[in-house]
This record gives sequence, structure tokens and C-alpha cells, in this order.
Amino acid sequence: MSLLPPIINDSLFNAIKKSNPEVLRVFDPIIQELHQFLNDLPCLRGLQEARHQALGIRPRYSQAFGSRTIKQGQWYTFNHGGRNEMQFNIGMCGSTAKSPGYLRVGLAWNFYGHSRRILSSSFESFRDLIAREDRSWDEFANTNRLEIESMLNYKHPIIKKISANNVTEWLSREKFTKFDWIFIGRLLRRGVGTVILDDPIRLKNVIESVFSGFLPFWEKTQHMAHARDLRPVS
Repeated sequence: MSLLPPIINDSLFNAIKKSNPEVLRVFDPIIQELHQFLNDLPCLRGLQEARHQALGIRPRYSQAFGSRTIKQGQWYTFNHGGRNEMQFNIGMCGSTAKSPGYLRVGLAWNFYGHSRRILSSSFESFRDLIAREDRSWDEFANTNRLEIESMLNYKHPIIKKISANNVTEWLSREKFTKFDWIFIGRLLRRGVGTVILDDPIRLKNVIESVFSGFLPFWEKTQHMAHARDLRPVS
């Protein structure tokens, strides 16, 4: 029997606004449960071997997920080795005056710091790939209602979101090198997304649909980026 992800209900959106010690106490066991679910997904079981094949590295960990960051207002986790690569990413953000809280599921690039040069090649490869495979990309993006989350500067963390109808156009024209953070994926918002967030089976289906759909794009991008003499850190 396959594992299910933890539900993300209203009480957790309230809890994420608490002080750091309390947020850690509440969410650490939830993310451990999430990791067990993610590492059991068929589309992620071979992720570290895929990194080895694409990048010629020896991954430190055999499982896809294991690390996490938890702090007041948000938590996130991405695959082992993903800091300096295109990464599979799941995160939760609390509500603000301008935005309801949400759970994100998708791919991300953290350009901040020394990884900017490496990840620029990765993002450029990804953009070339979806332009070349536009039919399959459009079908995947539309079916999963993908959106974009971007941040210009980590020191002034203002997050902007691009709606599902504009994702492909944004990817084709935007000067990505000015960003510190770009995420592409499904945003499950508190309120409108509660029917999914409160139901572990529906949430499993969404996570699996997004990650399994991204996997071939991720694999091809890794090979393309490595062919450009990229040397990611494992």
C-alpha cells in the first residue's frame, strides 16, 4: 500500500505564524512524514541515480528528500543535492495581508550566491527544452495549472506570482538572470485549495501529477546543462 502525504489544514496555516520554536515543534514531524511519502513515490525513487547518470556525480544520499528548513511564516524542502541545481521543491507559506497561505509543489532555481552561474545554464537549458517540446510542455502546464513564483532579491523578499495563463510567455521573454529565485509549479491556496489540502488522496494525486510530469523535463535539462560543461555540486 502506497504512503499518503500529511494533510495541510487550517490549524497548520495558523500554526505557521507562531514563534520559531513552536513552528519547529509542529512542522518537523509533518515534514518527516512528507519525506517518507516523497521518497516512496515511483517518480522520485530513482532521482539520485538519475543525477548520477546525467551529471556524472556520486550523490551523497540514496533517497530523494531528507533536508528541510522551518521558520516562522514558512517551511520548505527540496531534493538532496538540489541547492546548486534545478530542484524538486515543496514548501508552505503562511497568509499575508496580500495573499492567502499556500502549499507549493514544483521545480525551483535558487540563484542566490555562488550558484548563479551554474543555475543560469540550467535555466537556459530548461527554457530551450520547453520551447522545443512546446506541445508536451503546454499540455502538462495547462493540465496541472502551473504558476510561477519569483523573487528579485533575497534581502528584500517580495514574491511575485505569474498566473497559469501567462507561464509559458513569461518563461520565453523574462530576463531570468535578474532573479534570486524562480519557482514553477502548482500553488494550492488556503481556501480555494482546501478541498485538496484537506484530503490526503487528492493531495497525493496532485503531488504525483506535478512531479512525475516534471521528471522528463528535469532529466533532459540536467543532461543539456551538463553538456554545457556545467559542474554542479552534489
